[in-house]
Amino acid sequence: MRVRLLPGAGLVIRTGPLLAVCADGGAETDALVALVREIAAEAGGAAGSVLIARLAGRLGSGGPDCAVAALGENPAVLVRGGAVAVADGRQGTVELRGPILQFRTIDGPLSTLRLSLPGSGVPDPRTSLEAGVVSGAGLEAQLERPVEPARPEAPAGRVMVPARRPDRAVPFEAVILLPGYAPDPGPAPEPPQPATQALVEGVLCRDDHFNDPDQRYCQICGISMAQLTQVSRLGPRPPLGVLLLDDGSTLRLDTDYVVGRDPDVDDDVAAQRANPMRITGPASGVSRRHVRVRLEGWHVAVVDLNSANGTLLHRPGAGRPEQLTPGVPAVITPGTRIDLGPRWFRYESHRNT
Repeated sequence: MRVRLLPGAGLVIRTGPLLAVCADGGAETDALVALVREIAAEAGGAAGSVLIARLAGRLGSGGPDCAVAALGENPAVLVRGGAVAVADGRQGTVELRGPILQFRTIDGPLSTLRLSLPGSGVPDPRTSLEAGVVSGAGLEAQLERPVEPARPEAPAGRVMVPARRPDRAVPFEAVILLPGYAPDPGPAPEPPQPATQALVEGVLCRDDHFNDPDQRYCQICGISMAQLTQVSRLGPRPPLGVLLLDDGSTLRLDTDYVVGRDPDVDDDVAAQRANPMRITGPASGVSRRHVRVRLEGWHVAVVDLNSANGTLLHRPGAGRPEQLTPGVPAVITPGTRIDLGPRWFRYESHRNT
């Protein structure tokens, strides 16, 4: 992979599987560079989507403009402020821009990637960043195309002749070799059940992206919704973010989750009305079914399921944690941390709530 620099004011970082560009904001930029390096050093072969979720969980919505990409399996990009990320992959060209903090997984493999800040110039074809931190307002990465596996050659002296297609016009007859015997075909398979997706009331932006009516900007392309004539309609609810567990694992928040040591004992998990989020490893103080993450329209709520040791909420900007009342839902916003004894998980989303 070759990484070319875009001239301009800012910093460009290449470390491990991460590529990043950020505006020069003094101490905040130094902290961001250190965070990118830390996550790259602890990548351990994790998918790009996991690395970006980890970064988003610690980055916050304020700070200098930045764009970060995590390559490898399940590549993903993150942008904040005036930064822009453009990637060409299997699903075509994907563009992600601020002003809000948002991140997205891209269907790889990628062929090209561009991360840029406002005012970036044309890339110099003579430049190439192998690793480190240099001055610049963006980067263009030309990724190596995957090499197709070589086809096995036919052994010497033998000619590979393609099999002739059967003539569909010729009648076909089945012959039973054992008279009076035929295997029991068994019961007919049940037809597959159609997948259901929750419908919610929303509005479309100028580019037909489905959004929460309360959002000021489109959560896909970032365009302002203020100048549009909004007509509400029902549509499938998109994922509302991710749940980031303290061990670095992430779950896409597109359904309810029951969280605990053994969430499969919950009736709604057994009935497939909720998915299990199993807490493995050290879990003293975590109940078998401790808390439920519930999707209510465009909102995310948590409910303590009468756990033995209770559940604490750490809301962004709040000085003290909040004790959940068992059985009473509490709506949460992105950045909220949920403590289950010694373990925790956090709700993260690009949604500007």
